[in-house]
Amino acid sequence: MIARLRRLSRVTVNRVIYLPLLLAVMIFAITSGERMLYISVMVLVVLPPVSFAITFIMLQALVVTQDIPETIVKAEEGVLRVRLHNRTPLPFTNIECRFITNEYAIETSDSQSSVLNPLDTIVQEIPFYAVYRGKYQLGLEEIWVSDFMGLFRLRRKYKIPGEILILPQVVDFSGIPFSFNIMSEASSRFDHRDEDYSIISDIRPYIPTDSIKRVHWKLTAKRSEWLVKVFQSNALNCVSVIVDSLAISAKGEEKYLLEDQIVENALGLARHCLKKAMPVDFIDTGGSKTRAITLQQFDIIYHATAQLQFSKEPPLNPVAILTNMLNDSASYVNAIVFTSKLDVALYERVVNAMDKGHFTAVVYFATKKPIREYERMYQLMVGNGLPCFRMTEEVSLDVA
Repeated sequence: MIARLRRLSRVTVNRVIYLPLLLAVMIFAITSGERMLYISVMVLVVLPPVSFAITFIMLQALVVTQDIPETIVKAEEGVLRVRLHNRTPLPFTNIECRFITNEYAIETSDSQSSVLNPLDTIVQEIPFYAVYRGKYQLGLEEIWVSDFMGLFRLRRKYKIPGEILILPQVVDFSGIPFSFNIMSEASSRFDHRDEDYSIISDIRPYIPTDSIKRVHWKLTAKRSEWLVKVFQSNALNCVSVIVDSLAISAKGEEKYLLEDQIVENALGLARHCLKKAMPVDFIDTGGSKTRAITLQQFDIIYHATAQLQFSKEPPLNPVAILTNMLNDSASYVNAIVFTSKLDVALYERVVNAMDKGHFTAVVYFATKKPIREYERMYQLMVGNGLPCFRMTEEVSLDVA
């Protein structure tokens, strides 16, 4: 803002100098009747529009391109590159690029000025810092130049389409103990009801009940003993990570920060479960669901969640998702809800699920001015020994 005022003040000063000069020359020409003074008046009158016209043509002939990284991880630095090529034999004495950005999510300079010589090319490198997760507009918005006399400032709008996806960080969630309903790997390895035949998890000796189709012929021939393939078993109880994408009732940076914490903690739990060989269903109340069975598939969840949008009225809510999950499941359920809305309905759904032997936990994200009902439900859950964890802007888990 200060820089813009300075630029405007330069134009104002030039005009203040120019107008009295023009007026003085006109007065001397009229009083003296000298031809040279009249010529001087004509030159002073013609120069400004000529200067404006030449600068306008140069600005239209300016060739502009930009380079923006497609993705960047939150809390990392990136560079926006703008290439300016002057195709005219005249210089730009002051050329200023202004950029589209987000005041909360991306820290960068909103403008940058330079000099562009005749038939020359310059590359402006504008560093930026990714503050919050999400997809944001970033790029050149407009270019301002001053004419040769310094009396005018001309603008050309560009708005070159440019977006950058800021990927979330992943929180280390191993510090919070969850008592999942788990079928052990030892039990599941002989359970052939639900196997992924594209993934071999182990090799073991042949037993009479094994199918001949499971024999690992190469290793059997190499080791001179019968060996069979053990495929990845999905009989291990799945963990359902439910993300409530309801927009948080906070303003500015607090809203961005808490929404990021919800996503990053949920991703941390998903990765922690996959490391423990527990399949994960990653569900958000916006209506999307992503499944990962092995740790190698975590990237599927990660990239799908990077663009998760929080809205005032998501089509689903955690209570409805939990209800459908419990009704459709033939076995015990593991479900963890990440939400900023811990109301009576969610509390009752969790209590009911736990009473029936299901494991259902809540990770509650509180604002600086927490809602009384949500705080009361949190105290009830903790007081009754239910798994509930409270996160705030100041308190969160470590980033891995």
